[in-house]
Amino acid sequence: MTKDLEDTIAELGEGYRPFVERLQMAYAPAPDEGIAAASPRCRFSPGWRIPLLLAAAISALLLGVAALFHGDSPAEKVYAVRATDVANEYRLAIVRDDKAVQEMLRTQRPDGGWANDFLTRQNAAALRLCPDEKAQIAYRRAVRNLRLRHR
Repeated sequence: MTKDLEDTIAELGEGYRPFVERLQMAYAPAPDEGIAAASPRCRFSPGWRIPLLLAAAISALLLGVAALFHGDSPAEKVYAVRATDVANEYRLAIVRDDKAVQEMLRTQRPDGGWANDFLTRQNAAALRLCPDEKAQIAYRRAVRNLRLRHR
């Protein structure tokens, strides 16, 4: 035990010494345990290992063939950026591509804000970095909205 632990046990009383020793023994390795004994062992007998490995290999092969012949490549998919749900509204400022900026411009309210102050700040920060003139106008409207709301 360390000197600090010995001092603490002396302050608490000798009744705590067996408790501390049990705690220390719980984390100490057993003297006959080596590295091999500490490593987890397979629950299955050696007779089951080969069929399990064969089944896993066949499954991986079938998944690979299915992915190869599926036919849809990522280039063929069309992604539309529309703020149809609440989660998408919060992603627009993170995406910051042209379609996302156009959607931010479309969903901006007449007062210059969006659904809440957080979303208005997030979208304004994204529009501030956009060189498009419409985006800059929307940015100024959003800043004006925030200033008026938090006077």
